[in-house]
Amino acid sequence: MGGELQQLLAEKKRDEAFAGLLKQYQNKVFHLVFSMIGNAARAEETTQDVFLKVWQALPRFDGRASLSTWIYTIAKNTTISHLRAEGHRRALPLEEAPEPFARQEPELCHLEVDRLVAKLPVEQRQAIELFYLQERSIQDVAEMLDLPEGTVKSHLHRARKALGALMGVKV
Repeated sequence: MGGELQQLLAEKKRDEAFAGLLKQYQNKVFHLVFSMIGNAARAEETTQDVFLKVWQALPRFDGRASLSTWIYTIAKNTTISHLRAEGHRRALPLEEAPEPFARQEPELCHLEVDRLVAKLPVEQRQAIELFYLQERSIQDVAEMLDLPEGTVKSHLHRARKALGALMGVKV
């Protein structure tokens, strides 16, 4: 899409370029933002802000970074700005508090995994989301999060260890 995007921009077809970009990346960006925020409604608002910034910056996209890296960087920075603006208050209403793992029905286990991942520090959640759920390479994750590859590997290792402990499994 990067080359195609640059072609559309060169032809002054910004609307078409943005429509293709939105179709390809909106769910991925939402999942990344949600992994950082942990609240679907706030993640939707932040995702909208991300794509507003992408729309505004689109004419300046020069292709030095891959399109996905460029978009994920905007998403990460926008989300961090939103979290800072909210003062990092992350209290959950009582009705949204997760139930203990043992009470979950088997078909809901994947929801519990999401809740467990949400308990991880932001860096570990981002690494898990990008590496496992979006199936990105270590190198891609490192570029998107602006971290060295070794640091990404450490975040993944610590996240797996923490998730194992949360589930009562020794890793």
